[in-house]
Amino acid sequence: MTKILLRGATLLIHDENSHVQPRISDLLIDGSTISQIHERIELGEDESKTTRVIDCRGKIVSPGFISTHHHLYQTPLKGQHGNDTLISYLPTGNFVACEYTVEDMFWGQLSGAMEAIDAGTTTVVDHSSPAPSPDHHKSCIDALITSGIRSVYCYLPPRTVHSWSPLSFSQDYTSAASIDEFVALAARAPWASGRIQLGYAIDSFYHAPDALANLFARVRGAGTKLITTHHINGPMYGSSAPSALEQLEHHGLLGADILVSHNNFPRPADAALLAASRANISATPATEMQMGLPPLALRAEFRPHASLGVDCHSWGTGFLPGQMRLALQHARCERGAALEKNGGRWARSVGPTVEDAFNVGTLGGARAAGMAGQLGRIAVGFKADLVVFATDSPSMLAAADEDPLAAVVLHASERDVEMVIVDGVVRKEVGALLDVEAPQEAVVLLGKGGAVVPGARWSWRDVAAQTLKTRALLKERVKGIDFKAAEEVIIDVFHQNRKDMVE
Repeated sequence: MTKILLRGATLLIHDENSHVQPRISDLLIDGSTISQIHERIELGEDESKTTRVIDCRGKIVSPGFISTHHHLYQTPLKGQHGNDTLISYLPTGNFVACEYTVEDMFWGQLSGAMEAIDAGTTTVVDHSSPAPSPDHHKSCIDALITSGIRSVYCYLPPRTVHSWSPLSFSQDYTSAASIDEFVALAARAPWASGRIQLGYAIDSFYHAPDALANLFARVRGAGTKLITTHHINGPMYGSSAPSALEQLEHHGLLGADILVSHNNFPRPADAALLAASRANISATPATEMQMGLPPLALRAEFRPHASLGVDCHSWGTGFLPGQMRLALQHARCERGAALEKNGGRWARSVGPTVEDAFNVGTLGGARAAGMAGQLGRIAVGFKADLVVFATDSPSMLAAADEDPLAAVVLHASERDVEMVIVDGVVRKEVGALLDVEAPQEAVVLLGKGGAVVPGARWSWRDVAAQTLKTRALLKERVKGIDFKAAEEVIIDVFHQNRKDMVE
């Protein structure tokens, strides 16, 4: 069947002013696109034969959620970062990617993407691992194609760990060979009928100006969807350090295709730079708050340019409404604290609203990913990326009837995500992930006779078993590494501010 009709759903539809107006309607999907929204859609005799009708009465349908900063490969690391800061995470959760094999990377990426779909995330801006080879990146792209998710895969040039004791590493951004490798991959993009696009990731701007200008010119010239970077300001790096936005503006490289992840403790000029350039930020409340970094997503001056990301699902929830509620309640608390500090005042209203939080996870995500005219809202002509919420669980009971938007943002959990549709294809149904199939023409062949071959088909249980196997092999591989000693090297190499650091 080529069409899907969602019958009688409560649709979370944005009006022309970006306000959500829940509406009970039918919705018709034709191929990968929403083709009709109407109170009652009647099908002709021939159309009925090619249309799957799904009863959505009493259910809430949301635009698919968009995570604009995510490290999908980290599934095998889940559970080990519950008390980490950035410093302790970097060697054990970031640099450790250099110990992944190509096959490890495939299973970590695939299970991460499937977990995202299970939670209602239909689009991910994947800031790739610091993988040790181009083939690691290609296997990640294969995994994204296989999973069914929509993604902008942001390629970070390979990092090589030469030694763990002491930690010694290199990462080449600006050489002709490094750029050529990316440009060659970009020539093959996009994949899966445009569902997987290619971006670029850069985490250091401290290069010769001419070399940096050449890198950006060639990356942009290759048709890159967007360019993303991590950045944190504030005491960790010294209060006078320039922000990523300031550095890019200084080099004449700031533009609408720039996505800065985190940007905590912003510099005074940052909000104006975002407005002038139409660049965007991705706030990741769960990881940022664990590190003591205040999220910016719902601050008034940053909200027009903000989106939300899960960041490391190895740290905690991959459910984007969970990130929405963390961002929302932090912003309300921050506002109250500021009022009290400024003359002992208090507020009668909450400030940021449930709708504000929902919008940064949908409309804001689409804008940041460069797909504002395709994703983030339920509208005719937009991509059919949709999440169907059941409303009969104890957590959703009554809330869904009172305020469907609040039900999703404040009451729902992954168990309420009954169905997920990505690009017009059902990927989760009756609360369970459907099987996935590796592409017939893989981006990288993962070894003759290996577990991963083009055309292979797996259930979630198969993928989970392979991921746990990868985890066990990785644990064995890193035995004996002194990660604590590696932290000391990272603090110095990353120019972190030891003087004001509290142990």
